[in-house]
Amino acid sequence: MLLSAMLNDTETSLEKTEAETPDAFTSARSVSDCMPSYFSDSPTASTQPSSDLELDPMYHQMWLASQTSQTSHTQSSLGSARSQSPRRPRDPAWMPVSQESSHWTSSQRSLSPFSIDQQMITTFNCQLTSANLLQIYHDVLEYNMSCWLSELTCPYQAGTRTTPRIVPKQRPSRSNSIYQRTIRLDLAAQSCNILQLTQAENQAASKALHLAIMAFATQWAQGSRRHREKYPTGPLDNSEDGIADSITDEFDRILQNQFWDQAQRALQQVADVESFRVACAEFIFGLTQRPWNPVNRPSRQRMQGQGRKFATELVLAKLQDVMNKEGPPIYLERAARKMHTLKYRCDALEKGLGKPCGSREKNAHGIKAMNPEHRETMVMLYWMAIMCDTLSSSMNERPVVVLDQDCQHEGQKEIQQAGNIDESVGRSRWNLELFLQGNLKQAHRTHWPCSYEAAAEDITKSAPVKVLLFRHVSYLQNAVRKSAPKDEIEEIIRMTMLLYEYWNRTHGAFFSELVHNFPVVPQRIQGWFLCISAHWYLAALMLADILEFIDENSLGAENATDIRITSQVAKTIRMHSAKELSDLARVGTPSSRNDNGLGVPQMSDFHHAVNEGTLLTEPWTIISIRALTKACMVFLSDADESLHYSGPTLRHNSHDFQRNLEQAEDCMKGLWLLGKKSDMAREITEILSLTLEELRNHNYLL
Repeated sequence: MLLSAMLNDTETSLEKTEAETPDAFTSARSVSDCMPSYFSDSPTASTQPSSDLELDPMYHQMWLASQTSQTSHTQSSLGSARSQSPRRPRDPAWMPVSQESSHWTSSQRSLSPFSIDQQMITTFNCQLTSANLLQIYHDVLEYNMSCWLSELTCPYQAGTRTTPRIVPKQRPSRSNSIYQRTIRLDLAAQSCNILQLTQAENQAASKALHLAIMAFATQWAQGSRRHREKYPTGPLDNSEDGIADSITDEFDRILQNQFWDQAQRALQQVADVESFRVACAEFIFGLTQRPWNPVNRPSRQRMQGQGRKFATELVLAKLQDVMNKEGPPIYLERAARKMHTLKYRCDALEKGLGKPCGSREKNAHGIKAMNPEHRETMVMLYWMAIMCDTLSSSMNERPVVVLDQDCQHEGQKEIQQAGNIDESVGRSRWNLELFLQGNLKQAHRTHWPCSYEAAAEDITKSAPVKVLLFRHVSYLQNAVRKSAPKDEIEEIIRMTMLLYEYWNRTHGAFFSELVHNFPVVPQRIQGWFLCISAHWYLAALMLADILEFIDENSLGAENATDIRITSQVAKTIRMHSAKELSDLARVGTPSSRNDNGLGVPQMSDFHHAVNEGTLLTEPWTIISIRALTKACMVFLSDADESLHYSGPTLRHNSHDFQRNLEQAEDCMKGLWLLGKKSDMAREITEILSLTLEELRNHNYLL
């Protein structure tokens, strides 16, 4: 009622594009201007500079009557959220209006929806809601982008690189850099005639970006039963979720559904608008998981089949069905295609192409008319698009949007011109040493303990390495699909294994030390390395699968295949990666709980919806879900295999069996925590929990 009225109301038209200065974007009212403050318990939100937390003017009409009718319901359904924040401020000036006194609350209910007092209350609530949602966006996406996108590692900085900021800052900056720089870039591109948008297109682009950010931020549960619940001691059963949610009609779920629908419609309206803002909106929305309708959840089923081997295959099939509900990554692909098109246009204009016939003007428009910051922003956004395109295409076994020849490292041209590499190879695959900025066989390794700067620099340099592994997994997938010659497949495997060994000697070894010393590692370092590690080990598990397929089907060279089979390369990579992911899940989830049932915050500097566990700071949830699910199945399959083949002799291997189940449960706890923001994670956790229960029960019967 309230949200549908709010979000479907007519948006106030934006002023002329020329008047849309960065200040206007950061000082105006929020996209959620008419929302109540049910997300207002972030103790840090109000401390942020308003210029960094607020968005464009979007909705200037107030839906006061509908808000008044909903006040008592929403306060009762989410009122407990305000008492759950471990860092809730005590100063009344920080409290939501409805909490300052019972007298004030009762008076509020009696106010006319059109009174000045009611309008003041609504405006105050709107500002708190906007600040909280943007705080989540900042603490998750902007926080990780500050590590993933660095001048130090961007491969497209040749000729434009300024003095690099080697590492992200230790203290969290409260500016939403990517958001603000994208807006400034879009405005600069219009002033340089690279983009030509109408006023309506400008308004639609702004709306799409704002709604995408809000849809992203509302994934995290706040103040609801899901936010408060703790990990169960017995098998998971989420079958009651739909009933409970429909009864309480909890506000955070309503908000999540409404914003997702609104963002999707807004992006459909700008599908043919070429703008950096639209590309950024598609990227953000591509990372956002769609909330599922509880009514469509499958009924609880036990994983029973004819024999243990069949049961394992049944579990894998059910897990795949759950993941397939997400659908294809169309928004990430659209973002990559749009960014590629925009960069292509800028490059063409820079070379003098695309100017009107007969024009004698030089450098009057195009990328040369932009200042260094705007040019840097463009290549950063392009690198972000290439990274996401690489990971997404490999995970989903889809073709990359941007081909290798169009996204080679800037240094590749110089090497090819010098004739130092085979030109055909240069065109077909990325050059590892260029992207790594060093020798694969002679690499520096960081050790813990070390300074914050040294740790941050190591993690920043690791980001392109994980992208390279996904890219090489994609090379292998394509080679198998195209029935490539055996020597070509072996060459890809050789380069991929060099990259894998490089990681183990450098970043992997350092990150293992960080895991072992996790409690004393700075919080921002914790989130950065844990996220990148999870991505890497998902790629490694995918590598193990494709290597096993190649060897089992004799697609590689005979001698090399025999060596890999004898030394169990695929199995070793798979088990090592699964164990590392189990360790990441163990340290990334809360190990103790406070009196309210909430986990003791691991990330105390972050928004309360994010700070319970380090895993919650992952912006691309599906990657962590896939990684932990695959790792969990490695352990469950190993335990299942021991039951299937060992029979009565299992008692001799009971330690290994129990250890497999413990590591599987560590992965499940991580998935369960992700389930606080992901319906997919909750459903997968239930399936895995039932499988674990049956393995334990079968063991007791032996």
